[in-house]
Amino acid sequence: MHRKDNQPNVGGAVSLGEQPIKMLIDAEKGARMCISETIMNLIWAPITDLKDVKMSGNWMWAAKCEGEGARLVEAVGGLCQGLREIGCAIDGGKDSLSMAVTANGEVVKSPGTLVLSAYAPCTNVSKVVNPSLKATPGSKILWIKCGGVKGKFRLGGSALAQVYSQIGDDCPDIENFSEISHVFSIVQDLLNEDQLVGTVRKPKILAGHDISDGGLITTILEMAFAGNVSIDIDIQKETDPINILFSEECGIVLEVSDAENVMKRCQSSVIECSVIGHATPEYGSDAHVKIQVNGKMEINEKLVDLREEWELVGDKLGEHQTNLKSLEEAKNVRKDCKKIQYKCDFEWFYHPSFIYHEQYFSTAPRVAIIREEGSNGDREMASAFTLAGFQTFDVTMSDMLKGHNLNSYRGVAFVGGFSYADVLGSAKGWAAGIQFNEKVSQSFKVFRSRSDTFSYGVCNGCQLMAQLGWVGDEDDESESVTVFLDENECGRFESNFGPVKIEQSRCIMLSGMENSILGLWSSHGEGQFNYRSSQNLENLRRNGQVCVRFCDDLGMTGADYSKEKLPYPWNPNGSIDDVAAICSRDGRHLAMMPHADRSFLTWQWADPDDVNWNTRFDQQSVALSPWIRMFRNAYNWCET
Repeated sequence: MHRKDNQPNVGGAVSLGEQPIKMLIDAEKGARMCISETIMNLIWAPITDLKDVKMSGNWMWAAKCEGEGARLVEAVGGLCQGLREIGCAIDGGKDSLSMAVTANGEVVKSPGTLVLSAYAPCTNVSKVVNPSLKATPGSKILWIKCGGVKGKFRLGGSALAQVYSQIGDDCPDIENFSEISHVFSIVQDLLNEDQLVGTVRKPKILAGHDISDGGLITTILEMAFAGNVSIDIDIQKETDPINILFSEECGIVLEVSDAENVMKRCQSSVIECSVIGHATPEYGSDAHVKIQVNGKMEINEKLVDLREEWELVGDKLGEHQTNLKSLEEAKNVRKDCKKIQYKCDFEWFYHPSFIYHEQYFSTAPRVAIIREEGSNGDREMASAFTLAGFQTFDVTMSDMLKGHNLNSYRGVAFVGGFSYADVLGSAKGWAAGIQFNEKVSQSFKVFRSRSDTFSYGVCNGCQLMAQLGWVGDEDDESESVTVFLDENECGRFESNFGPVKIEQSRCIMLSGMENSILGLWSSHGEGQFNYRSSQNLENLRRNGQVCVRFCDDLGMTGADYSKEKLPYPWNPNGSIDDVAAICSRDGRHLAMMPHADRSFLTWQWADPDDVNWNTRFDQQSVALSPWIRMFRNAYNWCET
């Protein structure tokens, strides 16, 4: 993520586009559809300008086979024409033009494929729109069709054709790239505008999704699935419902707060735009999907039933990589889940203007951001501590081996990642590098023994702290490590965003945050807390060392249901008692599996719209989430 001091939310936007099935029918049309898909995937991020978009073109083609060279020329022609008209440029790529093999006397060719990767400067990452319907009162769902011939709904190369083992003979095309440019401009303007709702500023576009594989019906359903809400759709077109719903002609679907305003903008550019329905705040098992076309009800089903059909292929693949018990638990969670009830009763916001003051860099307490070969979470960790008021220093284990010590630091942060690629097991190689080097080991021991120091380990750093014995059952008189991080019960690497509950504990970094329900990213393969004996966990509970637990959408843990733990994926790793973080008995050392370092800004959250952040924005547009309080607590502790 690229950042400037006075533009903290500046970043980069990337999108992809590919249409291999349509290219089987017509290589030239398929290339143009690749462009439209790439642009319509990029449209939801505010960028500097369409002319700033650059693309990488990657070709996979059996160009040496008879007739394929000519088809490749046609595809390149379509690509060049489309890029000229829309004003973007290719600045690189890769060609694989020998995509054919001969087996048993038969030539097997790869379908000719173009994959476009577009990238452009993003002016504000916090304004990126996702497909999740918000069901805000008064909002409407709009359908904008652009680029193709008005009234045409071609089915060639569509997912529907594939279902019937067909390809088709007439695929969608882009006959008017200027319409796509106009739609792009309209959406970009809306992204950069907002409106006052009560005392809070809200975006004008609430949700958005391009129309591509699966057609309009798939786009609408995916938006409903993401929002977990009811939808009522009524489409009026003088065309067969099958063509309307399943054609993959270029277009987008929006959920907007002011439909009339958007329609006026489209009409002024002669863009086809219509209101097709609305979403209702009925969630999960209470939600329905009603789709009516030309006065006839085509679909009237429960949302959860349709979503299970949609998830079926993913579940089949999951059977080959996920514990079957966990897979079944996930299905049940999908059926029962409604809306995550976040809860935050504490104040967390402050103005981080101090980072612009020159004296800050000489007077603020110092934190060493410790990393090893394979670590990858050092930059976000440094950002979190810097915004909390600390001076942060990049300290590698190589520095420590060369004699660098921790005497001048008040805190150390062990970052996430995959030290030594987890070849020896998570954090075991990292721990060995500390334990079996006398000088390094002594430096860490001295730091830990000082009463004015603290430490925070996340993910791989959490695993390291457990290996070193910095957290664990201090009532256990043996010298053995009492806490272990084992492989996830689900049997695979887990990356998801979910709720956690902050418990009453001794932890200095979580002081004042108790009983809050907040979202966190989990990203680990070995995150299951286990213990040398069951008494170890009991002692941790009794001594107030269990700091954070995974919880469900209602903020409940397994214990609230009289169960040993919550089902997957609420509990992503299967830890007994849903443990997500523990601290030392004196509260100075915190080991946490999920990533607060990747959740301290609102735009980092997977579902930021579920919490009212806008009242917390500062003048520099640094959108701090409640997790910044954790790092600020460490700063305040150092200053008292």
